[in-house]
Amino acid sequence: MINWHRLFGLTLADYFTGTCYSVDLEVDVARKRQLLDVVIIRGEGPLPPEPCDGLDGLRKYNLLTYKSGGESLTSWSIEELIGHYVNYRKAFAMDARPEDCGLYAVSTRRPRDLLSNADAQEHQPGIFGLRILNREITLILPREVEPEPRNALWELFSFEAARVILGAQNYHWRQPDRVSILNEIYHHYQSTGIAMPYTFEDFRRDVAREVLPELSPEERLRGLLPEERLRGLAPEERLRDLDEVGLARLRELLDKRQGPIDPDDDNSH
Repeated sequence: MINWHRLFGLTLADYFTGTCYSVDLEVDVARKRQLLDVVIIRGEGPLPPEPCDGLDGLRKYNLLTYKSGGESLTSWSIEELIGHYVNYRKAFAMDARPEDCGLYAVSTRRPRDLLSNADAQEHQPGIFGLRILNREITLILPREVEPEPRNALWELFSFEAARVILGAQNYHWRQPDRVSILNEIYHHYQSTGIAMPYTFEDFRRDVAREVLPELSPEERLRGLLPEERLRGLAPEERLRDLDEVGLARLRELLDKRQGPIDPDDDNSH
């Protein structure tokens, strides 16, 4: 199964880089393994300069559940989120008051049953307030938010090719590993059968070229196979940094590959 939750959390972590909020992923809030997708915690530092829709009222602790394109957000999902909130306060935020905690649900698919049965109010396109069990829960629908640069984060996870491209073009990355995250987004969408136009792959390559000078030699080579690292080097360049032990090992391997030399063989002279 494609781990969209981890990828979504990593992008949120990038979004809040350099601000007063930090992001924890897959927080275990119970003895029996129960993972909460994302927790956004306020600390020291500046606020996000222009928050995307739905995240403009963040509190000290913000608990978020996420449903990708292959999942449904149901009433049970919301009850589970509230259960995580109770466990989180007991385990990690015992001094927190109810007003210190915000609850969020991000769903790629519109949860029609939930919206029809819950006390829901649409605050702006794609952003709803749900009143359940005396808690206010912010529902965010990435496919329905306004197509503005501030909402590029949501568009990356809209599961609609045109919106994803728009989000990739408008999202301002904060961390240096943005190429690997873009790669995962691209390949995840390809794996789910959503055809990403060439423009996205072209954009991904442009980002890689832009980032390349910032990377250390080790970071540039990370993930390459040995033969890919050596491609384009002359034989003498490949051997230049081998020590005596390495050269001896190389000669041994070559001798084994060639087999024993027959002294009566004219080709051995």
